[in-house]
Amino acid sequence: MTELHAARAPATAGTVRLRTPPHNRWELRALPLELRVRGVQPDVYHAVDFVAPRVQRCGVVATVHDLAFLDRPGDLTPDALRWYRQLSLSRAWTDAWVTPSQWTANRLSLAYDIDPADITVVPHGIPAFLSGVEVVSRDARRDYVLAVGTVEPRKRLELLLNALPYLGKQITLVVAGAPGWNTAALEARLRNTTRVAWRTAPDDAEMRELYRYALAVVLPSWAEGFGLPALEAMACGTPVVSSGGGALPEVTGQVALTVEPDPAAWAAAIVRLRDDDALWRQLSVASHEHAQQFRWERAAEETFAVYRAVAARA
Repeated sequence: MTELHAARAPATAGTVRLRTPPHNRWELRALPLELRVRGVQPDVYHAVDFVAPRVQRCGVVATVHDLAFLDRPGDLTPDALRWYRQLSLSRAWTDAWVTPSQWTANRLSLAYDIDPADITVVPHGIPAFLSGVEVVSRDARRDYVLAVGTVEPRKRLELLLNALPYLGKQITLVVAGAPGWNTAALEARLRNTTRVAWRTAPDDAEMRELYRYALAVVLPSWAEGFGLPALEAMACGTPVVSSGGGALPEVTGQVALTVEPDPAAWAAAIVRLRDDDALWRQLSVASHEHAQQFRWERAAEETFAVYRAVAARA
């Protein structure tokens, strides 16, 4: 269900639950109609998935996480592509935009001719289940690398599978993420390749342990609008090996190993982290320290400031 909150109201204000399902082909028409029928008049409507319906007499905010649907449209299902392409329509009545990275903000501004002043960059924060976790020492770590996220084409997990033969027999790959779309052949490889463990529905407790005991977290994605697994890894003091695609450098700063898209190069970076204790510890300490600047409390404050500004203009 969709939930609305009043931007001018205190934090204890009630929540309105609506029946219009989010992210469906009828949402842009059905949700404004339901609001009118039920007599709900919000101060601000925040669409957290790119495309906002046209809600009368209130400010409209939309969060755009990335521009993958423009950069790599073939990676999406037809229904998803149809949804995201409505951004060119909803742009006309969206008053303010939120993105998790400057990279996404720049792409959004150029692609849709949006004034950069109307876009606020609000980075994500460390999730509660990883807040304040104790960093596990290198000696207690296990010889697996961890890839996190829905199994979908943009994540480029084939690169990791192709790197496995270069890694020897000790290092294994753990993939934590639900099956996605357009990846039938990849999913078959994940299930049938030796030295690969695929966790399709890990809970927070399992994810916390996977992050804490991994040799490294690997992100070979073509591009990320933010790259939350990188931040989650750093919060646990786990070194990150990254493609450097999209906004990943904004998240990792100077504390990740960035690798070219070549299986042998990825294997070499992973083996280097395994064998070079001094490098591993240096990246672990720097990563943990770097991650502390990303806070959900700050994200909430900055998002609420957008609400107040939009509500004042509505």
